[in-house]
Amino acid sequence: MKFPALRRRTVLAAAAALTLTLTACGGHIPSGLDPTPQKPVTVQAGFIPVIDVAALYLGDKQGFFANRGIKLKINTSQGGAALVPPVITGQYQFAFSNIVSVLTARSQGLPLKVIAAGSSSTGVAGKDVSMIRVPQNSPIRSAADLVGKKVSVNTLNNLLQMLGQVSVAAAHADPDSVKFVELPFPDAVTALGNGRIDAMVTAEPFDTIAANANTRTIASPYLDMSKSGLTSSVYFTSEQQLKQNPKLFTALGAAIDESLTYAGSHPDETRAQLSSFMKIDPAVAAKVTLPSFAPQISRASVEAFVSAAEQFHLITENVSYNDLVWSGVAK
Repeated sequence: MKFPALRRRTVLAAAAALTLTLTACGGHIPSGLDPTPQKPVTVQAGFIPVIDVAALYLGDKQGFFANRGIKLKINTSQGGAALVPPVITGQYQFAFSNIVSVLTARSQGLPLKVIAAGSSSTGVAGKDVSMIRVPQNSPIRSAADLVGKKVSVNTLNNLLQMLGQVSVAAAHADPDSVKFVELPFPDAVTALGNGRIDAMVTAEPFDTIAANANTRTIASPYLDMSKSGLTSSVYFTSEQQLKQNPKLFTALGAAIDESLTYAGSHPDETRAQLSSFMKIDPAVAAKVTLPSFAPQISRASVEAFVSAAEQFHLITENVSYNDLVWSGVAK
């Protein structure tokens, strides 16, 4: 089950080599892109079809990008690591990822910069975008009981495994004694039902799907990191693209921020976007817990994720807020 993690490391290593090549030869990123409603610019975006990006689909529909001269062209990928090389080459102007993946890439020397927040945890116990679930009849009552147990995550050595470790540590138990296994979310729901795993670290919409499959929650990992909501996903680009086209990214950041603000105050409209870009049962879409959407890139969130990523050995080099976040975006 470790091969996907190996593929991600291979992709990031290839991206790092590509960065060195582009630096040596000057790259092929066009400069002087200054969008206006009269002279719109097509912006290529790389998204994963997850609930978090609904805000930008909604913002595009509302005209927030067009009003700033941006024609948003969305390209989808099933994994965030695959979005890094096209951002570095300039094929995509920006992309979406969970914050841990960007931290990891940045700590490995890739010149990525966060240009806007993506989504945040809700800060509500038992009603968050990622939970730890066990079967309804399981003897497991808290994250401390996961020691020696088999717990699924969608990706080893990434966000959800780190969240599982955070909850176990917060329960004063040893995270290293938990047996994390990598399973796609649909397979994990099935495995939880038939006893092949003891617990599952979820992410919506699979928390709602698991909730309908005779399970219960034992921990809210984000609340074990912080008692308030955390910026858990972001939109990123490369340093070279920012240097080449600061006006474009200023306009793009403003459009993303307006989209997030609108989505945050119009949850029904945000929810209605889900079926337009992802396969989701309407009954599930009606019940999923939406993340929080806010334009601020929280310094406290970045510091909390850096601390946890260091604690659980996802990064070996400290990444500061200023290292990660583009200063051209209002904070």
